[in-house]
Amino acid sequence: TGYMHLAVSRFARMSAPLIAAVNGVAAGAGMSIVCGADLVLASDRARFTMAYTGAGLAPDGGATWSLPRLVGLRRAQELMITNRMLSAQEAADWGLVTRVVAADALAEEAGALAAQLAAGPRGAYGHVKRLLQHSASGSLETQMELESRAISEAAVSPEGQEGIRAFLEK
Repeated sequence: TGYMHLAVSRFARMSAPLIAAVNGVAAGAGMSIVCGADLVLASDRARFTMAYTGAGLAPDGGATWSLPRLVGLRRAQELMITNRMLSAQEAADWGLVTRVVAADALAEEAGALAAQLAAGPRGAYGHVKRLLQHSASGSLETQMELESRAISEAAVSPEGQEGIRAFLEK
């Protein structure tokens, strides 16, 4: 699990959003990566299952941390214990998938999303990722303090200065 967990940790800590595009079955480690991705596009043919206990294994890849935060404890228990297979639409309805697209449009949609994000404010994306990671573990006041620090850092960055200037010029 060492390399997998190192990769998952780096994905979570990097400023750039991680996009997962699923066309087929995301199972086991693939499902764990979906759980840790920031944005998930799924083709209408995609399916999702934890699969670990079906092989007599326990989940890894951070799925026991991320999946309950995405779908709730009861649904995570069901997925991890029974290996229920979710359709793309069910996965979207449960909050596991950001958007379902036609299978023949998946690559184009994922590419367009990646291009949009690549042209955007990477530092701000990093702040969003870090704030959301901390949001479940502290009080409202702690979260607001973290938000104050993040927006202050972002506002004085070259990226933030450019964004504020562009907004004011509109």
